[in-house]
Amino acid sequence: MSEGETRQSEDSPQAGAVTVSDVQELIRRKEEIEAQIKANYDVLESGLQVDDEIVEFGSVNTQNFQSLHNIGSVVQHSEGKPLNVTVIRRGEKHQLRLVPTRWAGKGLLGCNIIPLQR
Repeated sequence: MSEGETRQSEDSPQAGAVTVSDVQELIRRKEEIEAQIKANYDVLESGLQVDDEIVEFGSVNTQNFQSLHNIGSVVQHSEGKPLNVTVIRRGEKHQLRLVPTRWAGKGLLGCNIIPLQR
């Protein structure tokens, strides 16, 4: 290899080499993902919990509920739209808003649960 070729290879980044800016970008993305995970966890903590009694799910309530197919139908027709959910938790009424959203798995996932009020 000539001296010119050696100098050229030292000056240009090699294919597959990781730069400082690559690492900084990965750290930034990691921090964003961790913040999103924490936000989702906090929402889930304030969303449906064990022993919650669901008394209203969109247009389905205790008066017109027949089967879980009712709930599935409401979810299917509400993709991307907020659904009001009312639960009784330890004797207190809680209003939540669930937004059915597509995800990698089967069906829709209400990953955007927003606590409205107690």
